[in-house]
Amino acid sequence: MKKAGILLGLFAVLLAGCNPPNVTNSSPKEALPSLITLTCNPDFRFEPCQNMQFNKPDEIRMFVEAIEEAEIIPGNMNYVAQYKMNIMNKDDSLMKYDFSIGSDPEMKALLVNHEDTTTGYSISIQDANRIRKLIQSHTD
Repeated sequence: MKKAGILLGLFAVLLAGCNPPNVTNSSPKEALPSLITLTCNPDFRFEPCQNMQFNKPDEIRMFVEAIEEAEIIPGNMNYVAQYKMNIMNKDDSLMKYDFSIGSDPEMKALLVNHEDTTTGYSISIQDANRIRKLIQSHTD
């Protein structure tokens, strides 16, 4: 369990200010995706995991804002994803990511787009904690 946290922490510590993955075209309401799903990775056995879906605009907005504010982590990624994240846009296009967030409130989250697995994105501790709280509310 600690190895996963340490590994995730090492990736999250690397910082650089580049563009985050493009989730929306940034027009307020119309641009929000229609659905975000988190599917547990069976190879990630460090923490309990539960599949979930988010389709409420305020929940989706929380994810989108966190992704839009994420910072790039260049280089080869060596990680085990906690979740497979699918983002379904209003036009039915699908974006796929690996997503690791863990339960440690002092850790950032890691996001890796399936189209470019050599680049990761670090989600701030503040945004990661908001998402952790949201995930927890869906498991209660």
